[in-house]
Amino acid sequence: MTALGQRMLGVVLVLAFASLYVWHGGKAALFLSILAALMLASALIIHFLGPRNINIRRQMHANRVVAGERTRVAVELKFDCPIPLLWIILCENTPAGVHRKLLFPGTRRQFTYQYELSGLRRGVYRWESSRLYWGDVFGWNTVSAETVNHTSLIVVPQAAEWGESDSGAYSAMGEDALSERRSSQGNRSPEFREYQQGDPLGRVHWKSTAKTGKLQTFLPETSDSVSLGILVYEGASGYEVRQSEKKDTPSFERAVRAAARWIHTAERDNIPYQLWMEGGESGFAHQEKWKQELLHSPENHALDKLAQARIATAQAVSPSLRTEMLDRMALGSRIVILTGKMDDALVEWVMCAIGLGYRVEVQLTEFMAGEDPSPVSRTDSLKSNTNQKRGDYGDVTADTTIASETAQSVATDQTIRDIDNESVEQLRQRGVMIHWITDGSLPSMRKAEVTDVGA
Repeated sequence: MTALGQRMLGVVLVLAFASLYVWHGGKAALFLSILAALMLASALIIHFLGPRNINIRRQMHANRVVAGERTRVAVELKFDCPIPLLWIILCENTPAGVHRKLLFPGTRRQFTYQYELSGLRRGVYRWESSRLYWGDVFGWNTVSAETVNHTSLIVVPQAAEWGESDSGAYSAMGEDALSERRSSQGNRSPEFREYQQGDPLGRVHWKSTAKTGKLQTFLPETSDSVSLGILVYEGASGYEVRQSEKKDTPSFERAVRAAARWIHTAERDNIPYQLWMEGGESGFAHQEKWKQELLHSPENHALDKLAQARIATAQAVSPSLRTEMLDRMALGSRIVILTGKMDDALVEWVMCAIGLGYRVEVQLTEFMAGEDPSPVSRTDSLKSNTNQKRGDYGDVTADTTIASETAQSVATDQTIRDIDNESVEQLRQRGVMIHWITDGSLPSMRKAEVTDVGA
């Protein structure tokens, strides 16, 4: 019941019991009249003298967290109120759900407490409006006030773990530049350091290791002339999106996680890099205003773009990809393309980059989606529905229908595969390195939840 409804009900009860006392008299009617009047007065006092100037401030250890990690939020609540309050409840619409906190203020006007958010998927979140409730001791009269204090939170993707076969691929980023630095600077400056956890084994310098008795690795390249381009393809034609995978497409999530790993590696080795999102709709024109302001802030990081990455809606034709970003890269720079599979637009872009003198590497994630890509598996899958089809259409009709569907599906799959193989082979002949990301499984994400951890 709303506050207005409660007050109207109180007025009706006061008038009813007062009329009963005037008409009939008696101590019971008088008692009920006084009780109803006190309840009405209490409701009016609680409403008109309740909390004002409500201020909520939230603090986190960082405004950017990794998907799946727990993050603790410290909340500070302040308000003004001329009367003592028996209880208040603050309800917050957090990114992980609604959090309710019961407090017994009395004459206190400032509180602090904490809660944890867990299970958040990558994305950009914001606390929506909160509501503060207060009332009498029995809860017969309750009042609420809405307070707005938007707090933003960016959840970036987890970085994929490189397999042993992949370590050499990204460790070679700075070795060419390292040899150039040797030729230009000689051996005057130290070129090695002790091995640190996460350093690729392909960069271990065994001679220095033998001399010192400790693992030594090449120093990463710090020259501004070395750069790395990371392109995450968001085109719908680059992935097979099934009905059950609309929320999280495994092949696309693998591409995003691999891009995050490339970013971490480049930053660890002090290699200048650029991240591009092409073929999709994650540009600023398709985002809400508050998201644009957040992603345009000076503290913006490349991982923030990945937090917003998403597959574009289905398109009849392949999107046209921009090439202006190549103008900001040094010739000979390395470009890594992450996609589920190649399409015509992507192949054309790769050819253009190669023609301009860039080294291009393609990493595909669709092949490792866990499904057998052979036409035989598709045929077996269709044949498994034979009994059901026969029950619906009859034996002869079902056999004919299944044979036709099987032939069409196998022919379609084989045609798509032939086109993909032809594109891949064409790129390989032009010197493009192509391999499939071996990260076959994605970490399981729990349901997002908010947990009260006390003050």
